Amino acid sequence: MMWTPNERKIQKSNNGIGTRLIRFEKNEISKISLSENLREYCLNTTIHGLKYAGTVSLSIVERGFFIVSFFLVVTLSIYFISNVYQKWQSTPIIIGLNPIATNIKDIPFPAVTICNMNQARRWAAERVKPNSLEQDVLNSICSLDGEFNTSSYVGKWSNVRKMLLSSTQPCDQMLQGCRYAQKIQKCMHMFQPVLTDEGLCCTFNSVDQAHMLQHEDKANAYIPEADNPFEPIEWTPEGGFVGSITNASFPRNIAGIGAHMGLTVVLDANVSDYYCSSTSSYGFKLLLHNPTETPKMADFASYVMVGTENRIIVTPRISDASFLIRKFVQGQRQCVFANEANLSYFKTYSRNNCEMECEARLIQENCGCVLYYMPKLTEDVKICSQADAHCYEEIRTSIAFTSNTSLMCTCLPGCFEISYAMDISTADLCVGKFQVREELLTQNDSYARHNVALVYIFFKDTYFRSFSKGELFGFTDFLSNIGGLLGLFLGFSIISVAEVLYFLTLRPYFAKRRERKSQAAAAPVIPRDHERDFHVFYNHVMPQKDTNGTLPQARYKSQTDGTTTTRDWPSELKLFITSRVAIATKWVENAFRLQEPKKVSTFPFYE
Repeated sequence: MMWTPNERKIQKSNNGIGTRLIRFEKNEISKISLSENLREYCLNTTIHGLKYAGTVSLSIVERGFFIVSFFLVVTLSIYFISNVYQKWQSTPIIIGLNPIATNIKDIPFPAVTICNMNQARRWAAERVKPNSLEQDVLNSICSLDGEFNTSSYVGKWSNVRKMLLSSTQPCDQMLQGCRYAQKIQKCMHMFQPVLTDEGLCCTFNSVDQAHMLQHEDKANAYIPEADNPFEPIEWTPEGGFVGSITNASFPRNIAGIGAHMGLTVVLDANVSDYYCSSTSSYGFKLLLHNPTETPKMADFASYVMVGTENRIIVTPRISDASFLIRKFVQGQRQCVFANEANLSYFKTYSRNNCEMECEARLIQENCGCVLYYMPKLTEDVKICSQADAHCYEEIRTSIAFTSNTSLMCTCLPGCFEISYAMDISTADLCVGKFQVREELLTQNDSYARHNVALVYIFFKDTYFRSFSKGELFGFTDFLSNIGGLLGLFLGFSIISVAEVLYFLTLRPYFAKRRERKSQAAAAPVIPRDHERDFHVFYNHVMPQKDTNGTLPQARYKSQTDGTTTTRDWPSELKLFITSRVAIATKWVENAFRLQEPKKVSTFPFYE
C-alpha cells in the first residue's frame, strides 16, 4: 500500500485486525534564526568575500582565510576614508583665479584721499591765545607736550572739531585744479573733507556717509555746495552698484584707460604756512582705498613731494567667493559675507572697518575715551587728550603686536573685497619751460617747484582677473572618494546598503509573518470519512474516568465484521510520538544544514 506524504500510518502490531490511517496536513514551519539570516546575507550580498565566509561546504581554514581578509580590507578602507575626511574638514576652500575676467566698468574708481602733511596752519596757530582752551587742543593735534584736560576742557568732540576746521588747510585751498575723464570740474564738487588719523583730509569718490554708516553722524556730515550736480548712489563690494550709473552720480565707475581718462589733480602745499607736520618733511600723503572704508593715512599712505609730477598706475585686487561656501563656518572659509557682519558703526563690512571699530571699542573700554578720528556714536563722546596718550598708545601697540593675545582684534576679510595697488613714477615739475603745458597749472615755475604737485591717477588695463574662493572638497567630492575607496576594497555600493537594510528589517519581518501563518495552519486536518476513527483514537489516548473513578477498557469495533476487539493503544501512541519526533528532527536538520553536503563539484563554494 502507498501513502501520500500527508498521511501518517498507525499499524496494530499484535492483533492482526488491520491498519488505520490518521491523515495530518503537512506544514513545515520555516523559522529563520539570526545565524541563518546572517548566512543567507553572506551568500547573497554584493560585497566581495562574504559569500566564501558563508559557504558551509568550505573547510574552517578556508572560511577563516576569507573572514580575516575581509576584516583586514575593512580596516584599510577605514584608514583611507579617515584621511579623506580630515582633508575635507581641514581644507574645504580653494582660492584661484576666476576664469571670467572683470571689466573695469563694473568696479568703481578707487577712493582717493589726500592730506597735507601740515596739520595746523601758521596763521591760525599764531592767533591762538596762550594758556587757552584752543592752545590745549592745538597742542594735542600737533602732539606737542602739554596737558589736554587742563582748565575747563572736558574732552568734548565739538571743541576738537571746531579747532580742526579752523586750523587745518581747507580742501578748496589745497586742491587747485581737478579733472576726471577729460572734463575739468570744480574740485569741491568732486572732493569732500574727511577726518583721518592725519587730521582733516580731502577724499574723492568715497561712498556718501548715509550709505557708509549705520547711523548718519549729522554733526559731522559734509554739506555739499548748493550747485553740486553729483548725486550719491550706493555701492558695496558684494552687491555692486545699486541703481543706475550716470555721469552725475558717485561713487563713479572707471571711465576708461589711460591718463586722459583718469583723475588729474593739482595740489598746493603752501609750505610757508606750515606750523606742525605729521612727518619730518613737507608735501602730501595719498592713499587709494575701498570707497566704503575710512582711510588709515598715518600707516599706509604714500608720499607725494612738492615740485614733482606723479603718474600713478592703478591695479585693482578683487576678491570674490562662491555662494556655495556659505555652508562652511567662518573659521573654515576665512571670510565674512555681508549679511553676517555685526558692525555697529559701519554699514558695509570690510576688514579695515572692522579693525577700526574694534580699536575704538577697546580704547573706549580701557581709557574711557576715543581718538578724534575714530567712530563716534554721539556728539559729546569724550575725546582722548595728551593726558590719555599713555593709555591709548599702549592699547594701540598691544593690538598691533600679532603675538599679543590679551588685546586683539580678530577681523576676517570680507568674502567680497576690493583694494587698489599703486605703481608710482615721479619726475621734476617744470612749469612754462616747454611747449607742452598742463592747462590745470596756473602757478609760476618758482612757486610750483616749492609748493605744487601734479598727480595723474589712471588704469592701463581694461580687464582684470579676480581671486575667487570656492569649494576645494565639497560633499559630492567627498562622497565620490568614499565610494571609490569602498568600491576598490569591498565592492561596496548604494545597493549594498539596501541589502543590509533588507536583511535587518524586511526579511525577518516577513519570515515572522509566514511563521505565524504556518502555526495557525498547523492543526491536524482529519478527512471526514475517518473522523470516527480519529475520535476513537483520541478517546483511547486521553481516556475519561467513569463515575466510579476507574478507566474504561479500550475497545474498538471492527468495521469489517462488527466484532469488538481490545486494541493495544499504548503501542499506537508510541508509534505516533515516534513519527512526530522524526518530523521535528528532519526540520532541524534542514534549518541548520546539519547534513553532509553532496559533493558534486571540485569547487564546492559555487554549489
